[in-house]
Amino acid sequence: MGTRHRRGFTLVEIMIVVAIIALLAAIAIPNVLRGRTSANEAAVIGNMRAVNSALQMFQSVNNVFPTTWNTEMYGADCAAATAPNPDYGPPSFCVNLDGGAAVQGYTYTYADGAAPVNSYTVLAVPQTLGTTGTRSFYTDQSGVLRHCTGTGTVANIADESTVDTAPTACD
Repeated sequence: MGTRHRRGFTLVEIMIVVAIIALLAAIAIPNVLRGRTSANEAAVIGNMRAVNSALQMFQSVNNVFPTTWNTEMYGADCAAATAPNPDYGPPSFCVNLDGGAAVQGYTYTYADGAAPVNSYTVLAVPQTLGTTGTRSFYTDQSGVLRHCTGTGTVANIADESTVDTAPTACD
């Protein structure tokens, strides 16, 4: 009787391959999630600068800041099938920021100051803290962008301690 050579993998070999794949996944997945968070935060910074520019342009034309975001920044035709007119704001913000709107993992909220409208605030808070972002951002008519770690409010981000420093806790 001759010996037969069996072809295939043993259970131990398969278990080693599965363990190696699991180890690589455990290393790679957090890095991918951290990259998405960083991308969202970079997008917020760019979006807040664009919103500031749009509001300054509106103010230079109308001598006041808008009382409502959607109708004054984009006109009555801020709909998916039409181009907004006038279109002071960035295209991705043709949404109602007065009550808070989600854009790129953050919830943006616009609020005007008292009449006559010579001031405004824009707040951006991560939709899911730790997943879509780790910092909250705030800006006003000064054009300065402030931030803190966590989910902030206008009251606790508006102070000067959050300007150009390492991010502080929002609480």
